[in-house]
Amino acid sequence: MTSRRREEILAAARELFLRKGYAATSIADIAATAGASKAVVFYHFKTKESIAAELLESPFTAVSRLIERAEARQMSAAQILTEYIDGAAETGALFVAFATDPSTAELIPEYDADAACRRIIELLAGPAATPTDRVRARAAFAVAQTIVPALQEYGGLLDDATRWEIRAAALRALGTGSGT
Repeated sequence: MTSRRREEILAAARELFLRKGYAATSIADIAATAGASKAVVFYHFKTKESIAAELLESPFTAVSRLIERAEARQMSAAQILTEYIDGAAETGALFVAFATDPSTAELIPEYDADAACRRIIELLAGPAATPTDRVRARAAFAVAQTIVPALQEYGGLLDDATRWEIRAAALRALGTGSGT
C-alpha cells in the first residue's frame, strides 16, 4: 500500500506540475489530487522540492538503465531507439516543463547527459563502427531527440503514431530502413 500511495502522490504531482506549473502547485493541491491528506504526502516526501527531485530523476535513471540493458543484452539499434523514444515520451514532458521554467532550474539534478548521449551513439554505431556508421548513429540519435520539441509542441503527450514516425525516421538515418 505504501509504495502504491507514493506512486499516486508522484502521479498527482506530475499532472499538476505539467498543468499548473511547479510554483503554482501546493502540497495541498497534490494531496487533494492524490486523494490523500497533506500528512500522508509529508509522510512520503519531506518537501515539494523532494517530490520534484524524484520526478526529475526518472528521465536520467531511464537513460542510464537503457544503456546498462543495451550493453548487457547487446540490444539492436532498433530496440535502443525504440526504448529511448518511448522513455523520453513518458518522462520527458516533465523535464521539458522544468527546464523551461527559470524558477526550477536548481531542481534539475546534476547529470552528465553528454556522456550518456555519446554512449548511446556508440551503441547505435556498433562495436566495429566505421566513420560512416558513427555519422549515421549521430544522425539517428539526433532524429530520436526530436521527441523533445515534439513533446513541447503537443503539450507533453505523444500518440503511438508520432512515436513510430520518429523511430522510423531515426532508423532511416541509421541506414536500417523504415523500422517496419
